[in-house]
Amino acid sequence: MTRGAVALGLIGLLSGPAGLGAQTGTGTITGHVTDSATGRPVVAVRLSVVGMDRAAVTAEDGGFVLAAVPEGMQRVRASRIGFAAGEQTVAVTAGQIATLNFAIQPIAVTLSDVVVVGYGTQRRADLTGAVASVSAAELRPTAVASLEQGLEGRVAGVHVIQGDAAPGGGIRVQIRGVNSMSAGSAQPLYVIDGVPWVNSGVSKRQLGAVSEENLSSLTETNPLSAIAPEDIESIDVLKDASATAIYGSRGANGVVLITTKRGDRARGGRYTLTYSQGYSSVVREIPVLNAYDFATYVNTAYIHAYGPTTQYPYGGRPGSVTPDSIRKVIGAGTNWQDAIFRSALVRDVALGFSGGDARGSYAIAGNLLDQGGVIRGSEFKRGGLRVNLDRSVSRNFQLSSNLAVTRSFNDMVRSSTINGYRSIGIVRQAVTYVPMQFLDSSKLSNDPRAEDPTVWSQYGANPLRYTDQVHEGDQLTRGLGGLRGVASLGGGLSLDFSVGANYERRTYSVYFPRSVNEGFSAGGDAVQAGSEFGSLLSENLVRYVRDFGSGHRIDAVGGFTYQTDKSTWNAQEVQGFPDDLLGGQVLQNGTNPQKPQSGSGKSVLASWLGRVNYALRDRYLFTATLRADGSSKFAANNKWAAFPAVAFAWRAIDEPALKRQTLLSDLKLRVSYGKSGNQAIGAYQSLPAISGATLTLNEVVVPAYVVTQLGNPNLRWETTSQVNVGLDFGAWHNRFTGSVDVYRKNTYDLLQQITLAGNTGFGTAWINSGNVINRGFELQASADVLTGGPDAVTWSIGVTVSKNRNRIESLGAVAQQFAGRLGAGGGLEATPFIQKAGLPIGAMWGYRTNGIVRTSADSLAESALQGKAVRVGDLRYRDTNGDGKLDPRDQTVIGDANPDWVGSINHRLSFGKFDLTALFNVVLGNSIIDADRIRYLSLNGSMNVPREYVTNAFDPQTNPNGKYPMIRQDRQYDARFNDMFIEDGSYVRLRSLQLGYNLSLPQARSARLYVNAINLVTWTRYVGFDPEVSAFGGPDRPGVDQGSYPQSRLISVGVSTAF
Repeated sequence: MTRGAVALGLIGLLSGPAGLGAQTGTGTITGHVTDSATGRPVVAVRLSVVGMDRAAVTAEDGGFVLAAVPEGMQRVRASRIGFAAGEQTVAVTAGQIATLNFAIQPIAVTLSDVVVVGYGTQRRADLTGAVASVSAAELRPTAVASLEQGLEGRVAGVHVIQGDAAPGGGIRVQIRGVNSMSAGSAQPLYVIDGVPWVNSGVSKRQLGAVSEENLSSLTETNPLSAIAPEDIESIDVLKDASATAIYGSRGANGVVLITTKRGDRARGGRYTLTYSQGYSSVVREIPVLNAYDFATYVNTAYIHAYGPTTQYPYGGRPGSVTPDSIRKVIGAGTNWQDAIFRSALVRDVALGFSGGDARGSYAIAGNLLDQGGVIRGSEFKRGGLRVNLDRSVSRNFQLSSNLAVTRSFNDMVRSSTINGYRSIGIVRQAVTYVPMQFLDSSKLSNDPRAEDPTVWSQYGANPLRYTDQVHEGDQLTRGLGGLRGVASLGGGLSLDFSVGANYERRTYSVYFPRSVNEGFSAGGDAVQAGSEFGSLLSENLVRYVRDFGSGHRIDAVGGFTYQTDKSTWNAQEVQGFPDDLLGGQVLQNGTNPQKPQSGSGKSVLASWLGRVNYALRDRYLFTATLRADGSSKFAANNKWAAFPAVAFAWRAIDEPALKRQTLLSDLKLRVSYGKSGNQAIGAYQSLPAISGATLTLNEVVVPAYVVTQLGNPNLRWETTSQVNVGLDFGAWHNRFTGSVDVYRKNTYDLLQQITLAGNTGFGTAWINSGNVINRGFELQASADVLTGGPDAVTWSIGVTVSKNRNRIESLGAVAQQFAGRLGAGGGLEATPFIQKAGLPIGAMWGYRTNGIVRTSADSLAESALQGKAVRVGDLRYRDTNGDGKLDPRDQTVIGDANPDWVGSINHRLSFGKFDLTALFNVVLGNSIIDADRIRYLSLNGSMNVPREYVTNAFDPQTNPNGKYPMIRQDRQYDARFNDMFIEDGSYVRLRSLQLGYNLSLPQARSARLYVNAINLVTWTRYVGFDPEVSAFGGPDRPGVDQGSYPQSRLISVGVSTAF
């Protein structure tokens, strides 16, 4: 036995309770633990005497000493992750040394063994709440730049929407539906190695790049893209109130617990290297009119409006070019989608060094990502370093730390439409811009970004001007760290102290040169902005863990936490530069500075928390949780709120009546109820606010302050109560496993930002009003279809299915209200999202159409209905209430952004050294507002359109069965929002396909070569670029396509090795 093992024993003797070493009737247990497969010693095995607090850890030679063990027959348990636990009985004699050796069996480590829960871990068998897990191996194939990408299709009840597919772009994650219409983003709480991930909350709107409707004019960088997926060991998703209540006011939208990789005390230094490289390309392009067809289309629109005798645009006037001359000079013209889309290189490398011994462990990892975008001018780069350390300072005191620092650079392009005219997103502009740069052949140029004055005056700058000459960048520096100390006091008691910190610094800049619309009249337009955010968290906990050895086991934790958040931001816009050479880098060169903007905020969250897990005979499991949160964001009388939860689980499989059967290998019933909250509003919202202004007194301008925000002294927490009933099952020795959950969530005292009457002098105010209910069903199952030895074919299938129903029960005193507009101009002023009792959040409101006016008789009937002249070729509408006239009372629900079903199918096959995985995602029954169709369906020749709309436009002579309105230049955008603008967003996607081969390399512990494909095939009826869209960041306007950055297909080759 090594001196280290003896020292551990002496430390155990000296650090036990006072006087313990002098007691009579105790002995010592010594021995070794070996690997049953290899016979080698196993380090870091925990040896414990069942029913008491005596414990030890094996040294490098596998030796251990258990001191001061009471005499008599004692049961000793040996446990370590990666090995099957073993128990033996030994006779202890007072004053003597008993020898006990273990040979433990190595097993594959799976996330079904140990699950991370809030402020601790649990065996999956002991869980009373709804918790799902995702391993690193499952995460890697689909998580390119951000961890949320890896969650898609892995967990039932979790819906991932990559609304902005730009490199580093935003991703929405919904767990069991949407609870709130206004407060926050409906995103879950992310906790990384015990430290909550807190974002600055500073929006692009504050930094000068967002329209009034909170629609990003440029890509919004996803804060979680600062975390390298390669650093992640596992992810655990807490879904029901029993699991999330321990996080109180931040758990209403679910909690995602992320555990990063740490060193292994059983191994010395270990190097890992992962490298992948591939190319991404746009999945599809939308067929549009070429130059000849566009000119013909414009002429047709003119002729249908004004008759064939009028001088139409192309060839109808002296000296004007004709469609034939256009085709002769420039052929098909310019396909702007081909011009802006590209095949982009994506490279990712991660290097790690980890290891440890009986005294501690270490893990150091670095990563670099260079993700080119499929649109010119877009690219995301990230570099990061992570250091995780663990140290056994003494037998009774453990220290651990984690620190991660990342730096990212995001070069971005305008990704979505701001308004209906020239300030439109690059994607939609590539579809609608005139398909030619030059109408005059004498002005042809080799510059792909040039256009002649005629084209500029009518259509503005072409798409390449924006991709190549608008310089916009977002730089993000992010730090996250924590330090934790655990002191064992004996008797199952321990103290757990930790501090955590978040830091974020962001700089943003954009310059619009004179060659684009925004900078032309301004003489160049520059914005420079920045923000800084810091968060400090202190957690002070007491734990009590005791196995009484008679069928009773308790695991309890309680304590106090305190968190402070502080943020600052500023923005400055300057116009009027002498030239575009410096790209707005030197703001003082501009002659027209705009009013600077800045702000700051601070908030505090103090909490008391407690949780008790009690197990009776390992069959009857009880959990009680209580957290009380106090937030500075709420009014003086409502700062504190309590969030309780209770849960019960029955492991029926351990009942004697089921022991004799052979079909079922696991059966557990879970029931839980609890509350969680939402405080995701800005600081100071309950208080009146003042801002600086100027007043004129006696013809003298003087500084002054004006009240700009109406306080609400009654503002309080938004609360969600949830009931969950679940069943975990396994059959045929767990070759078939799964879980079924049904739930009901009631969110009340909704935090809503309402618009105030103009005569109040204030714009908006926060109130508590209304409630929303989510009901749902979840199924997650897996089956080992084929099993066998190393050279046999193995095949397993995983399935997730979830269905959520969202319903607004009440809005308080308001009968109905509408979310914000889609935009400004060009028909985008519509407010199609209605909020009304009985309808879901995301319900779409408008008119139902009834085909096309095809005859004069139809025209007369429709004119009488609409109360105005309606021509042949226009849209017909349904008189839904049957009163003989078309008015706002005929509006009804015409769509719902919420899917009926969300699911996935995951196949895993292996044969010899080969392995194959395939993940299919399924989303069914959701509606998409294709806002671009508002422009397309005008069919007035003012811009290019997808070929589909011209081919299927009604024409009494050439296409009397056309489904779209007649092409006519004098048609304006339809002010009535109708079902023609809504499409079915259902899809089935082959999300990932990976083929791997395990190499045999000298000196390598493992080596694997793989080919990976992401977004390989999508089956959908949606005619846009991709059905996975969401232009708005909030929960109140989901499922809107404003010409969002399209999804890309990535094909890559990679290698992962360990030495």
